[in-house]
Amino acid sequence: MDNISYLLVKSSRFLKKALDTRLLQYNITARQFSVLHQIALKNGRITLAEVADALESDRPTISGVINRLEKNGLLTKIENPTDGRSAYLALNEKALALLEALRAASDQVNQEAFDIFNEAELANLTSYLTRLMDHISERY
Repeated sequence: MDNISYLLVKSSRFLKKALDTRLLQYNITARQFSVLHQIALKNGRITLAEVADALESDRPTISGVINRLEKNGLLTKIENPTDGRSAYLALNEKALALLEALRAASDQVNQEAFDIFNEAELANLTSYLTRLMDHISERY
């Protein structure tokens, strides 16, 4: 039997590469899309540290992504009134409009990647992966 952990990691990398390829037309990476998505979920009431935690990434990596997004005019930093060391991240109208296209592209990649499974198989796969993530997060 193949190492299941290896297969999961490899599958994840293939999916990320497919999404990166699809998002090239928008000059956005999968990681940048993930950051934009997290900020949108919190309606601009999220800090860099919270984005890093949500994405299970380190702060320096997310800081670099945020700086690039800010440089590209997609987000702004808003002073945190209760903590001068951090700032809230907010998306502007340009980013919100782009996010709709990015979500559609992501949905299309997912549809194409998983169209080899029927509904029951997808439900089982989702259940198995969710159980696995819960189990691992409880242990480590």
